[in-house]
Amino acid sequence: MTSNRLAQRVLEPDELEMVQGVFDRITSQPWFSREPSHRTEFARYVLNMYFRGLVMPWKLEGFCTVAARKRYAISRSGLEGRRILVVEDDYYEAQETATALTELGAQVVGPISNLSAAMDVAARDMRLDGALLDINLDGEMVYPVAGFLKMHGVPLAFLTGYDGRVLPAAFRSAPIFVKPMARSLNKSLITHFGLEQCLPR
Repeated sequence: MTSNRLAQRVLEPDELEMVQGVFDRITSQPWFSREPSHRTEFARYVLNMYFRGLVMPWKLEGFCTVAARKRYAISRSGLEGRRILVVEDDYYEAQETATALTELGAQVVGPISNLSAAMDVAARDMRLDGALLDINLDGEMVYPVAGFLKMHGVPLAFLTGYDGRVLPAAFRSAPIFVKPMARSLNKSLITHFGLEQCLPR
């Protein structure tokens, strides 16, 4: 939709408040570009998506977040400031993984040991830069959390002792790291999260 056609559309006050809220939440993310022209271009994109029928706030925000990460994410040189969610029910594994990420400069969210708490954090924290998810959390599969994160454009990887063939088809493109994670935190994970130059030389 062109700028002229957008200008002809009139939003009701409640519609404007909702669309503005989605725009503000996404552009306030630490990964979003600070270039003024990018903000203007993205504002048009959010309006365009709304006028095309994405009128539910959570759908509009999810769709636009994925698009924004692809087009307007700041290129960083390391893990510094990156928020990585760790979901792991083994205490020692969780602590080792958190320590390894912290040493690389990441801000660890968690570790979280159960599905309910992990889903709650994933739903509330829209500033995640990546996630490491144990597949089996005391008998519960982590896939609902993985699906939610994937829908919102958050890169994820799985921690497990299982063979990768156990993953549902929707997640087979995600990397799998065999426990103990701290020993396998390597460049493939960094590349998957878009953090190629974060490893110490």
